[in-house]
Parts: sequence; C-alpha cells; structure tokens
Amino acid sequence: MGLQGVLSGHQIDVLTTEYLVLLTPSVIGSFSVLVVSIARWRQLREQVHLLVQLASADLLAALTLMSTSVLNKVNSDKGVTICQYLLPLSLTFYFISFLLVVAYAWKSKSLIQGWRECPTGEEAAQSQCRKKIVTFPVYAIVWMVPLLLYCAYVLTPFITLANLVTAAHSTSNKISTPNSSDYCTSCILFLHVWRDSCSDAEELHDMFIRASVFLIVISVLFSCSVIYHNIGKWYETRNHEGIFPVEGDGRSRKRTRRVFSTARNMVMVIFFCWTPALFLILLSGLMYWTSIEQRSLFFLYVIQSASVSLHGFLNSMVYAWRRPNFTEAVLGENTPLVAQDHLAFFDESLRSSSC
Repeated sequence: MGLQGVLSGHQIDVLTTEYLVLLTPSVIGSFSVLVVSIARWRQLREQVHLLVQLASADLLAALTLMSTSVLNKVNSDKGVTICQYLLPLSLTFYFISFLLVVAYAWKSKSLIQGWRECPTGEEAAQSQCRKKIVTFPVYAIVWMVPLLLYCAYVLTPFITLANLVTAAHSTSNKISTPNSSDYCTSCILFLHVWRDSCSDAEELHDMFIRASVFLIVISVLFSCSVIYHNIGKWYETRNHEGIFPVEGDGRSRKRTRRVFSTARNMVMVIFFCWTPALFLILLSGLMYWTSIEQRSLFFLYVIQSASVSLHGFLNSMVYAWRRPNFTEAVLGENTPLVAQDHLAFFDESLRSSSC
C-alpha cells in the first residue's frame, strides 16, 4: 500500500502529546516504588528483589518510550534513525516487566502452597526453601533473554536497511500525499503498517514487532491467569478440608478476598494495558488485505497509546502503593501479630520480621 489514508500530521501530534502526558505518571510511580524499595530494603525483606526489578523495568520502558515522543516534537532527521532502535528497546523493557510478573505469580503460588505443606516446626528449613524458589540465575535469564533478542534484532541486516524516508527523499520519489514526510519521519509505537512505502524492509520490521508483542502478551496473560486460578482452587480445596482456622470476626474471609482481589488486579493490569494494542495489531494487519484505512483506526490508536502509557503507573499501584502491607512496611507499622500470619507471597513477604 502507499501513503493514502494514513494518520495525518495533526493526529500524530495528538498521539505524541498523549504519550508525553500519560507516561509521566508511569515514570513517577515506578521511580517512587524504586526509591522507596531501596530505601526500605530491610523492612520490605524478600519481596524487595522483585519489586526493585519490576519498577526498574517499567521505569526504563516509560523513559525510553517518552524519549521517542520527545524526538517527535523535535522532528529531526537523526531522530528517525534513533527511533528504529528506541521503539524496540521500549518493548524489550516491557517484555522484561512481563516476565517479572510471571515470576512474581509463580513465586506467589509456590509460597502460598509451600508453607502449608511443610511441617510447622521447621521454620528455618522453610526460609531456606523459599530463597531457592526464585534465585539469581532466574532473574538473570529474565533480563538477559529479552536483551539478547533485542541485540539480535538490531544487528540483523533488515533493521539496518529499514531506513525511514525523510522529507527530501519523499519529494524525490514524488509521493504526493501531503502528510507523507510527517508520517514517515514520525516515531509512534505501531504507527507504520505493512508496506507503507516508508522503508525498504518495513514488512519484516513490522511482522517481527507485531508477532513478538502478540505472542508474548497472550502467553503472559494465559500463564498468570492459570497460576492465580490454581492458587484459588488450592485454597478452596484446603478450606473445604478444614485446614484453615475459622475466625469468628471474619478476618480470615476478608484477608482471603483481599488476596484474590490483588491477584485479579495483577492480571487485569496487563489485560487493560495491552488488549487495545493487540486489537490494533490485528486490524493493522488486515489493512493489507482489506479497504480499512489507518486514519479510521485513530480512535483505537488513542486508546492504545493511553493504555500502554499507564502500564508502569498501574503496576506501581497494584504491586505497591495500593497494598496495605507495602505501605505498612514502608511506614514501619507492622505489628508482631500481623507478622506471624501466613499469607500469599504478595501479602506475606512484605513484613518487618522473618518467619
């Protein structure tokens, strides 16, 4: 396809401004969780390792994506080349965040089931067992695999050949669309569609990006949903067997509702933030075979840019600031009674005293 029906320069400017505005809460939220987690390292105990990594990945993703929007405002020819590397890099950090979310869910499952299966008198053995659930090599793999894939991506020939057309190049090729230069030199996530005449190898570029995003997001959603569903089934089975004590004041039931509400919100963050992107990927792929024009998808672009931009902010709320045990640990309000309760990983490990 040519450049007929693509987003106009004004629409691209609206998306750029939206990214700059909505990425700011994600930067603030992720940075605050990172700073507080490091400052209160001892109080946060075991979970701080995952919180610091998750906040770091979200912060790097938001900052990288924000820098591409700044380049759009500057509108320099050099920024076009830089964007070819920055946009995939921002997605790489989001992929790392996804993998950390899966590691978080798996550790939650291991801990909520593990402490009930071990003898109550072997606290030292339980503590040692917990440290082995997610070890340093796993964290290294979570970071290294996406970064290695990114390096392989940028070092392959098709990315170096995919030089976006500048305004002068567009004129020399007599592309008559008025906004051709604005479109081809813009740096917006999922903006360029297959064979849009803006590069020599855009088809390979877009197929790789879209296929990677689609497969990874679907896999993460499915994995986390299965893990947290298994946690719920395990708890209900043990509850029917009478393993959990009955508390007349309803504290146990309230705590259980909070645990599963937190787990549901963790899955919903990914669903809310990346479902519009998945729809956009599917519809933009159909543009090659149908008469759908990109400008007709502008409203979906607006929704997608808003949802992706808020990814880091919502993660900081769900994994940190909206959880009472995080704020209690940060403020030093944990009591010995609460510290002795055995909860799920996302409600147990943020405590000031060890098991």
